[in-house]
Amino acid sequence: MVPELASLDNKKGGKFRLTINEKILLHLLANYKFRDRREAPQAVTQKGIAESVHIRWNHVPRAMAKLMEMDYVFEKFSHIEGKTRRQKTYYLTDEGMLSAKNLREKILGWEIHLKRLDGQIVKFKLSKVNSALKKNFSPLKLYMSLSEDGIIDEKGLLHGPEVEAVEKVSKTFFAAGEISWPKEFIDREMEIKNIQDWIDGNEYRTIVIYGSIGIGKSALMAEILQRYKDKKHIFWYQMSEHDSRRDILVRLSEFLEDMGKTSLSEYLEAHQTIEPSEAERIIEKGLKDMGAILSFDNYFKVSEGVADLFSMLSDLAIKSESLRLIINAMDTTPFYCRFYDKSEVQKKKIAELTIKGLGMDGCKQLLEAPNIDEDALKKIHLMTRGHPLTIELIKLGDVNSLKRIKGFSRQEASLLLYLKGVEKT
Repeated sequence: MVPELASLDNKKGGKFRLTINEKILLHLLANYKFRDRREAPQAVTQKGIAESVHIRWNHVPRAMAKLMEMDYVFEKFSHIEGKTRRQKTYYLTDEGMLSAKNLREKILGWEIHLKRLDGQIVKFKLSKVNSALKKNFSPLKLYMSLSEDGIIDEKGLLHGPEVEAVEKVSKTFFAAGEISWPKEFIDREMEIKNIQDWIDGNEYRTIVIYGSIGIGKSALMAEILQRYKDKKHIFWYQMSEHDSRRDILVRLSEFLEDMGKTSLSEYLEAHQTIEPSEAERIIEKGLKDMGAILSFDNYFKVSEGVADLFSMLSDLAIKSESLRLIINAMDTTPFYCRFYDKSEVQKKKIAELTIKGLGMDGCKQLLEAPNIDEDALKKIHLMTRGHPLTIELIKLGDVNSLKRIKGFSRQEASLLLYLKGVEKT
């Protein structure tokens, strides 16, 4: 049975669109021949798929999970060309191949317009473009070059977009954990400006962001990473108090390996006991002149070995002009877990930023209460100190969470919900 592909008929308003999953099917169809081989190309890894369909790397697992649920794709660990470690790779099932072929035939039948080098616009079926140009572009490449109005620019196809796409996906984005990308960003313009100035400047190489739970540290970091994802190689790690130095180094080795640097992976595989000076030498060599941001979320209670590792990474950032270290830390982080002292802040080696609550305007915006009474808003701001998570719970009307998470009494929680509903008179 051929799976239904209703979205292929989505040409409303003259627009030609494929979903992310459909683009992945076309990409995997082009790499179907590798399904039964022992060694696989980079193209069928998560990173290769992200680059080919122009999506963020951390979006790939979700898309693959959906395709596997539909029985279109299966995963396995494979040896990758030029790599020492096996990685997850993805291939079409028989049903997935049938679906992808059906998809390919559908889009090749689209009537599109080709803008020639001389400016002449000619109507073609997508399947005839290669013969007209005497080229052999894949259906996915042709689709990626197609404007929403159904036009392929010959000059752009042969030169511009292809170069632009390579540049766009040339930066590695490695996420160890699930990043919560903010749906909206409120009232943090000054904090963002400070962090960007530190990243782009040449003094502070390590940035430590302090704040309480739910104050918005993770959202702030995600916003920064979003702004730099096409400019820097980015490593993001979500920490827990159970992490060991080796746990972090293993994920860092995978990040380096994705950029073709295998020395750290090989060292960790060969040595159960880590020699800090040797690990530092390997990491320094791997990150040299790479233009990378190493970011860590939820730094709090850590082991001595982890604190020492962060001290070492901070020292590397001082040595490397192109390396930046960004760390989100609880404002209650014990002094014995901190990896630097105040003298390094005074010497402008390390920048500290403490996140406070939102202002009145930010509270009003997050509450989504444009007509709230000014005095009621002031009382909410005073009781919550502009704490974003608390404001979210008020917006949701979640009395139980206000009590359990934020420690309000039932009377206080009920008052906050009441105040949200008081409008201007």
